[in-house]
Amino acid sequence: MTNAVPIFHAIAVVSLIVSLNMCGSCPAQDQTLVMQAKLAEICRKHEVPGMVAAVVNGKELVAAACFGVRKRGTSDKMELSDRFPIGSNTKSMTATLAAVLVESGKIDWDTTIGEVWPSATDKDIHPKLRSITLDQLLSHQSGLPANVSDISGAAWASFFAEKQTPTLERRRMLKLILSPAPTQPQGKFLYSNLGYAVASAMLETRAKESYESLMKRYVFDPLEMRSANFRSKQFAEKLQPPLLWGHKDGKPVDPRTIGAENPTVYAAAGTVHLSIEDYAKYARWQLAGKPDPVLRSQKEYDHLHEPLVDKAANEKYGCGWIVLNTPLGPALTHAGSNTNTFAVIWILPESDLAMIACTNSGESQAFPACDAMVAHLMQGHSTPKAKPSTANPGDVTPERLVGRYQLTPNFIFDVNYKDGHLMVGITNQPTQEVFADSPTKWSYRGVAAQLEFHLRATGPAHALTLHQNGAAQKASRIRE
Repeated sequence: MTNAVPIFHAIAVVSLIVSLNMCGSCPAQDQTLVMQAKLAEICRKHEVPGMVAAVVNGKELVAAACFGVRKRGTSDKMELSDRFPIGSNTKSMTATLAAVLVESGKIDWDTTIGEVWPSATDKDIHPKLRSITLDQLLSHQSGLPANVSDISGAAWASFFAEKQTPTLERRRMLKLILSPAPTQPQGKFLYSNLGYAVASAMLETRAKESYESLMKRYVFDPLEMRSANFRSKQFAEKLQPPLLWGHKDGKPVDPRTIGAENPTVYAAAGTVHLSIEDYAKYARWQLAGKPDPVLRSQKEYDHLHEPLVDKAANEKYGCGWIVLNTPLGPALTHAGSNTNTFAVIWILPESDLAMIACTNSGESQAFPACDAMVAHLMQGHSTPKAKPSTANPGDVTPERLVGRYQLTPNFIFDVNYKDGHLMVGITNQPTQEVFADSPTKWSYRGVAAQLEFHLRATGPAHALTLHQNGAAQKASRIRE
């Protein structure tokens, strides 16, 4: 079995332009009933055994619901407490752990493979791979192959035996994948589960603690995600009914069997299982715009959402997230599958909205089913983003742009609003006025440069981007 590469579709975004705020003020119980009815409709239409879904805003779980059965052909009904595999959606959680360790000084975004294992010989780590950074691994710019199976099918099969601890399995993997010369260039997007496996080994090496233990302590526990865990052979063998079965090639897949999930060496790339309500807690934290309770630093929190590399037309990739623009503003999204289940998550900060849909099928109809449910939730809980104008409508006022933004240690934008004028001072340069092109975009006069401010649903701008000479440079707000 190999990990499925995330795929994305436009249905959930195209329909936004005509969306109505149909259920935004409905009581929670009514919203749940509406969700259940829609899940039932989608399950029947797309012939998936069951689905769960949740919608949150930055403050709370708005609604969660489920429909269908745990195993096709039975009457064993799905429950909200069932733990769904989320596959590659685990990746943003791994990046979140990386942010925790960056914040604590144990590692940095630009720490290289060679710096983590300086005593390794050239036989252990090929010289051309020593310069790969943590950020490149997390944004699929390392040039590493997608999977272990691309290097050796026999080696990949051997990892399912899980004869050693996950940490030792990852060490065994490192010797296999880091010794050959790279076949792809660094700095370009190439989806790689191996990159995340290497990143997890770097994190546990620097923290001197297993990746799984670190995730529980620094991500799952602070967010009270009590159901979240990593599936392993040992864990699966102890499972007792009722069981959530996956489905592949028209047949149910027993979660206790070898091959039902990826081996522990791929934990960071995609073996998290959790309930929809706990997944909603994670989505709410990613949406809320504040680092607490997982992080302290706004800078590291914001880095998790920054686009780092071009992925495809109108899509970029950051730290475990696809980053793209939609009619509802910038969005974060990802899909994950262990080949017999499927999960989709969307985060829309400017609409204060996040949605999750999961199904216990990895078959071809799984993605359209999840996509349709996300589209329904978007239509029911969001309002299209207003088109920019030269005025300042709504709550996007100049006062929300005021603050200090750091581009480099010695380059800080100081933004103030006084007597109807937005004034910008730059370190060691005179203060100048900027003029509105839209509520969030302001340009200089006499200089070909524009400042684009980044806001969430409420609160001050958290960053600005300087557009000048064809380049875009992002500066994060300094908390004082």
